[in-house]
Amino acid sequence: MDKFNDALLWNKLGAALANGGQSEKAVDAYYHALTLSPGFVRARYNLGISCFNLSAYKQAVEHFLTALKQQSEGIGPQGTHVQMSENIWRTLAIAIGHLQRPDLENSVAKKDLSKLLTEFQIE
Repeated sequence: MDKFNDALLWNKLGAALANGGQSEKAVDAYYHALTLSPGFVRARYNLGISCFNLSAYKQAVEHFLTALKQQSEGIGPQGTHVQMSENIWRTLAIAIGHLQRPDLENSVAKKDLSKLLTEFQIE
């Protein structure tokens, strides 16, 4: 496999850059991973974390919601439904707190994904 077309490697590069304090470069690597594999939930979550670290809270929220949406639609091994990640929900709650949107705290607490997707216009 061509290493330049491997989403997993791009995600790992993004993680290495983010861990090295280079969140802006990490964002580029995660976007590249998602270009190669749009359904790569971990890369989407990592992109959200990097946006959060850059104080781009709205973008972070949008990436976390997209990751949750992808998980909610996903089918795991042996045809089982994939459980939505508690970690993504917790991080989403923190990011929404930074947006100063107390009106959305109840939706996060209830894990009302459809309401949040509508609020942020994510299809």
